[in-house]
Amino acid sequence: MTSRRQRLNDVRRKRLQQELAALFKPDGSKLRDDAPAILGRWRQGLSHSPDSMPVLAMQIANVLSHPDEREGDREAQAWEIAIYYGLGLFAVHQQSQDRAMHEPAKRSLGAAGRLLAKHQAQHLDRREFSPATPQFEAVNRGIVRRLEAAMSSVSVAELVGHARGLVPMLRQASIVLDYVQFTADLAAWAYSPFRGPTALRWGRDFYAPFSIEDQPTTDKE
Repeated sequence: MTSRRQRLNDVRRKRLQQELAALFKPDGSKLRDDAPAILGRWRQGLSHSPDSMPVLAMQIANVLSHPDEREGDREAQAWEIAIYYGLGLFAVHQQSQDRAMHEPAKRSLGAAGRLLAKHQAQHLDRREFSPATPQFEAVNRGIVRRLEAAMSSVSVAELVGHARGLVPMLRQASIVLDYVQFTADLAAWAYSPFRGPTALRWGRDFYAPFSIEDQPTTDKE
């Protein structure tokens, strides 16, 4: 069972990465000409449930089209919802951005928040805490509250609602997120035993200290 689950998850991740890559020109430098319209539809889907507005039906079907997928399987259903919301949030993140806001580097929501905290604290004239831990700066309490609310979510829809408040902040700072990993995390969130470990991983990623050698504060640098 475990090997089948891992095999299917690997296939799902690979096909989801292909869906994201397909929005960009072959060299990956810029969006395709038709991509803004596609992303606009995906963003609209966030205001509706997957059942009422299946704007991502083709993408979901492609990601979950492996012969070993079982129709009606609970895990496949969790992935359907996760893909719907994950790509919708990516569309919000990508809006008005030329470069890709998805990067397959396994950067979690917590790790992205960590970089956002450094970005917000970098221009402070006076620091209350060490520059190695900008997550504790007073200016970043809003980020901490948003992440805490997200990690306390008892449903995928609630988690998405809180993440939707963070994504525009990441976009403004040009900080990328691994949307394949984030979508996998959303799928895991459908199962209560996986919420705690996922939230703890995000928390550890957020509070990881910065070394002196960490010069970049955003992905622009």
